[in-house]
Amino acid sequence: MLMSRTMKVQGGFSLLEVIITMAILAVGLLGLAGLQARALNAEADSFSRAQAMMLANEMADRMNSNLTEVKTSTAANTGYNQQSSGSVPVVFGTGYSNDCITVTNNTPALQATCCAGKASMAARDFCEWDLSIKGIGESVSGSKVGGLTAGRACVFNTGTSGEFQIDVVWQARDIGVVPSDNSCGSTAITTRRSGVSRKIRVAVLDGT
Repeated sequence: MLMSRTMKVQGGFSLLEVIITMAILAVGLLGLAGLQARALNAEADSFSRAQAMMLANEMADRMNSNLTEVKTSTAANTGYNQQSSGSVPVVFGTGYSNDCITVTNNTPALQATCCAGKASMAARDFCEWDLSIKGIGESVSGSKVGGLTAGRACVFNTGTSGEFQIDVVWQARDIGVVPSDNSCGSTAITTRRSGVSRKIRVAVLDGT
């Protein structure tokens, strides 16, 4: 008796199908990696923006605590009106020469003591604020880690009676966003410049 044999056809994937599948997976993984990198940049910029707003609010609080000197800060480079007669703001932070940061004053404690000895409260405020912008108070193995990337800041009278503008800028990791009237540090940070601005108004009620 002859027994018939049934041929079974085995199915599977061809090499071409495998290559196409791997290519699709590779594109998807690359997209996911790019998305993660953008998310990390956005998180870092969000932290920097919060830090910058904190610095702007810090100076606003300092000024509100010293209204007597704020009211007399009308002339250029006087008190809290830190700009030249040509309306060029003094830029604190990165690149600013703080005379309390020296070879002798090489610790946050010594620098803070030096700032505390300034002749006026406004000078002390700017000295301490500059240290905060530079991140002097936070360091790891001698490297400053607490400051904004290329952080800079300006405070000046806008020309309107009793109105002052506080600008804080830094170099962002992603696309920079800065208010249109914020020119602080624009010549130093030419790419991805980000910033926040705050204006405070001091009412002159007693005519002085």
